Amino acid sequence: MMDRRLTVDDLKLVRMIHDLDADADNNIIAFTVSKIADSLEDYERNIWIFDGKVLRQVTRGNSDFSPRILSGNKGLVFLSRRGLGKDKPGVEVWYLPFNGEAVKIAHIEGGVSNLRIINDTMYFISNVGPIQEDVKFVDEWPLWFNGRDFIHTFKSHLFSLDLNGTIRQITSGDFNVVTYDVEPSGKRVAVVVSTSRFKPYRNEVWVLNLESNERYTVLSNYSVSAIRWSQDGKYLALIGNDLHRGLVTHDHVLLIRSEGGEVVDLMKGVDRNVGNSLNSDVRGSPPPIKLQWLNDWVYFIMMDGGSAKLARANVHGGVETVIGSERSVEDFVVMKDGTIYFISMDPLRPTELYKWYNGSEERITNLNDWVDSVELSRPEPFRFHASDGREVEGWVMRPIEIKQGVKYPAILEIHGGPKTAYGYSFMFEFQLLANEGFAVIFMNPRGSDGYDEEFADIRGHYGERDYEDLMEGLDYIIKSYDFIDPNRLGVIGGSYGGFMTNWIITHTDRFRAAITDRSISNWISFFGASDIGPYFANDQIGGNEDRDFWSNLENYMAKSPIMYVKNVRTPLLIIHSLEDYRCWFEQAIQLYTALKYLNKEVRMVVFPGENHDLSRFGKPNHRIVRLRTIVDWFNGKFKGVITESFLIPQLRP
Repeated sequence: MMDRRLTVDDLKLVRMIHDLDADADNNIIAFTVSKIADSLEDYERNIWIFDGKVLRQVTRGNSDFSPRILSGNKGLVFLSRRGLGKDKPGVEVWYLPFNGEAVKIAHIEGGVSNLRIINDTMYFISNVGPIQEDVKFVDEWPLWFNGRDFIHTFKSHLFSLDLNGTIRQITSGDFNVVTYDVEPSGKRVAVVVSTSRFKPYRNEVWVLNLESNERYTVLSNYSVSAIRWSQDGKYLALIGNDLHRGLVTHDHVLLIRSEGGEVVDLMKGVDRNVGNSLNSDVRGSPPPIKLQWLNDWVYFIMMDGGSAKLARANVHGGVETVIGSERSVEDFVVMKDGTIYFISMDPLRPTELYKWYNGSEERITNLNDWVDSVELSRPEPFRFHASDGREVEGWVMRPIEIKQGVKYPAILEIHGGPKTAYGYSFMFEFQLLANEGFAVIFMNPRGSDGYDEEFADIRGHYGERDYEDLMEGLDYIIKSYDFIDPNRLGVIGGSYGGFMTNWIITHTDRFRAAITDRSISNWISFFGASDIGPYFANDQIGGNEDRDFWSNLENYMAKSPIMYVKNVRTPLLIIHSLEDYRCWFEQAIQLYTALKYLNKEVRMVVFPGENHDLSRFGKPNHRIVRLRTIVDWFNGKFKGVITESFLIPQLRP
């Protein structure tokens, strides 16, 4: 039987595995499986477990996630919204014994993040503060945050919860808890806090006695995103950095004694970033920033080119890759015997659960077998030397059913960040374009993650070497692949990729069509309107954390595409979400208004109720409309195909 073409409706078939947890003593794994609901209005999320032999779904509430296994085969706890409906804030905590029915423990109105269990006590971070449901009286900054709405009345603090539903607030004060870990003995907690409104990335690490509430500071002026106690309580392993290159500094695995002292870089000499920054539009939740101890080893995920690998660092020195190859390791747990369960995806298959032991690998789930019956294009890697001598990596995807001697339109995709990466992850959008007869080109230009710090550092120099890498890479591809039509090139990018799309069409006419998604057009207004504006713009456009636009107005203006909008000759489609507080809607309005005023060809599609994460975590019906709009725009510009749906003002999935 012939494989069929991939269509936008196949997004409904994707199963997303995430939220991995384990009982290392009893060899039980728990995780969340998410999929698009039949209504297209939301996602269905349920809990699955694997005991080493049998894989089974254990909840059917369709809004259950973040399982955490209790010790001693007592069962698990999980988060849910099954009893809250659409409008009630917060989340519920439920307990599910392995031999019984689920019962609700508590409703946490401020939400729950970083849920963990130590000695049958749950710990989590939640928002504290009054909710202003109507009129907002604002005295604080940040006033809002992408995906969270207005946050000016909230602080994030640490709580505990027992199985009887008793809640205790552990921290309080004018600071935010970023992350934490509880000592295995349960006596102390290490908390990473942010005390600065305009430099929230400069953190302190405190150790707090849970009985006496006494605390002391272990570390200051580092950026820290994860922390774990050693089993004996003598050491703390951190994922963090000293900010010597500002926000582009690579995170490393660091070690410090629990009483403080010298910070040891366990990855010294390894010029790569910790974490998974690969782009994908088929995740149930962002990959966690995670550490796990096993004896003298600390396990973590590390970027390397277009791959996210599982690695480990030894406290006595040395870093090893444990699970590599051309893939994206999303999450992992390490059992006491060295067995590793991990979630992974690759360009031809969304997430599945795998087991690794002593070099041997086995796939546990087959939830995305549907990909075996559809046409997919395998990305072909390429490398070229830019004009300044640096090697740049990229990939090209051939159109499905490509014919010898025929030239095809090509779409250049540009990732956001800029310190993220493209590579060996599944991108539904790319596969859809390939199935529509487009070649797809994507690269990791200067500014990207996955390489050395110098490669990632374009602070103060947006639109320079990054732009040149993309244009030179495109030249290389056109010369190297004879099926690409140089006269039918399109470009699309989101966030920083949207900025770069705006930059490209104001600096070259080589593209026949463009789409800018959740973009930036004006860095001065971004400074004032974005949830991260002052510190991100200072660092990335000003060049350091204290160089705001008043002291560097020339560069803020020079790096703003709105200043060059008279140069635009490329038809442009603008996609933006009304509740995008990262790149606020005013960025799109400015660009749209300027182009309309100048009588340029431009169209805008606006998504109410969506934020900066529309393409990956937005409402399914809106995600489908977005994908159809992208395909329709490029089909219209390159093939003369004007679909009826694209002409209808109220487009429906």
